[in-house]
Amino acid sequence: MNALSSGFAVLAVSALLAIPELVAAQSRVGVTSATSGGPVGKPPTQAERVLHVGVDVQANEAITTGIDDRAHLLFLDGSSITVGPQARLTIDKFVYDPNLKKGELAVNAAQGVLRFVGGRISKTQPVIVTTPSATLTIRGGIMLIDSQPTKTVATFVFGVEMTVVAHGQKQTVVRPGWQVTVFNGAAPTAPVQATPGSLSPEFAKLEALHGQPNGANPDDAVQSSGFEAQNSGRGPSVGPNGIDPSNLNDANNALSGANTQVQKPAFAPQPVNIPRGGGGNNFSP
Repeated sequence: MNALSSGFAVLAVSALLAIPELVAAQSRVGVTSATSGGPVGKPPTQAERVLHVGVDVQANEAITTGIDDRAHLLFLDGSSITVGPQARLTIDKFVYDPNLKKGELAVNAAQGVLRFVGGRISKTQPVIVTTPSATLTIRGGIMLIDSQPTKTVATFVFGVEMTVVAHGQKQTVVRPGWQVTVFNGAAPTAPVQATPGSLSPEFAKLEALHGQPNGANPDDAVQSSGFEAQNSGRGPSVGPNGIDPSNLNDANNALSGANTQVQKPAFAPQPVNIPRGGGGNNFSP
């Protein structure tokens, strides 16, 4: 083998050795920013592990919570999902270009209560959440989802719009505090305003059984960790009915007609502020 051939061989081997690191970097879609109990995640090519604070979230990872578990997942684009107890969800797709600030996000929520807060992606592309009963989308805002084996209840907290598609029919919601119910095999109901106190059980499922001593919460963690400017619910524009997306109190006020408050889960620890770059669980937006 001559010197030129040897050089090509070395380059080829080096490229092959670099592929696992490249794939690993691309498969990392976010980080666990808060937990309560012992929620677990199962990446497609790795063993199941407990989602402690700072543990990376992978593409196509299956998330499962037990009766005493909660988790708050923060994605690379600033989106976040708060997962209640006895839930099962899978991150079906996450593609994000930090330079263009565009991408795609799709989640399968097989069971449980979760709250989705849109990030950069949802500003330009609807985020998709699939349940056993329906396909939901959210643009530039927050929605609360109660996914059960026989029905789905989706509540629009605020943002641009939420859509619910099932049985060939579609409902669009633009009024904060309004919700749509879908039973398996049936078309979605027309949007209705949440009745007084009806959302309390869902919010209770997103709260910790044992709050953190510092009283922090995931929303504060997002703001303090530098993701505030990226979160689609915290932009400069004013949303429907004069709601300022930069103010979570407006989300509370939006639901006040239903005599409910958007309760901030109390299970988040100090903000996850992981340095940019490097390996392991480093999280770089």
